[in-house]
Amino acid sequence: METEVNAFLDSLDASESTRLAYANDLRVFLHFLDGSHEQPPSPNDLNAQQVTAFLKSERQEGRRRNTLIRRLATLKYFQEYLEKEGLVPANSFSVKEGEIQRVIEQIPIEPSMKCLNQDQVNSLLGLMDSSPRPRALRDRAILMLLLETGLSVGDLTALDLTDLDLRAGRFHLNLVGKGDLWLELGKAIKAVRTYLQEARPDLLLQPGEPALFISQMDGRLSRQGVWQILNHWGRKLDPPISLSPRILRHTAVLRMSKTGFSTTDIQLRLGHRNPISTRALIRRLQTACD
Repeated sequence: METEVNAFLDSLDASESTRLAYANDLRVFLHFLDGSHEQPPSPNDLNAQQVTAFLKSERQEGRRRNTLIRRLATLKYFQEYLEKEGLVPANSFSVKEGEIQRVIEQIPIEPSMKCLNQDQVNSLLGLMDSSPRPRALRDRAILMLLLETGLSVGDLTALDLTDLDLRAGRFHLNLVGKGDLWLELGKAIKAVRTYLQEARPDLLLQPGEPALFISQMDGRLSRQGVWQILNHWGRKLDPPISLSPRILRHTAVLRMSKTGFSTTDIQLRLGHRNPISTRALIRRLQTACD
């Protein structure tokens, strides 16, 4: 089924982030099939029985309801593509549609979270500090940088070593349409310096890699990789939370608004075109998180 997945992804008329989300959901499904089949998966494995078993497995792994809903939507979209190509029969999910939905409905609806409180931040940092793995130092630097700056995941993963000026305690962004911007590392400087000195050399397999943040598989850390990192640490909290870049971004915005950053400064960091949007977000967060 690998060939069909790649053809489906190539056929998408969608943004890169959407394409990556579809790709991740389908890779997870293929990995599940690989573990339960003696032979390589085929398009015929995209059926109600296998999808139900897959979602049950994901539920047991602690996936959120929204994650399962997204996984199912991706599989249905992929199924529609396979139907058009004449590779699977029509409506192969419909036989057990009710059973599939019940798997999802058995997961409690989580209250929406807007921001992290200080206790949660401290707990996350404590968990990372207790890990002996080099990637925990990398993850700590990522967490601190996102909390200090409110960077988008795209801007974070695009950072190169040459964008850092540790002596001045700042880093460089090239904002499309707005030119160069230098931002203060703030409290993140210690975590970033420790990552560069003690962890990045252990993670680096290919000398000359320009990316600031690299994966344990070597090469530039992807957006999806950042999501997976945050989800991993969020699930280790007690009680666990669904940690996402958006939550960290909102936490950063609230912190900046409380420590004297102007609306213009926050707007520039968030990439908002209209300051009204920035002010509205700050008001919502002050109501929801304070």
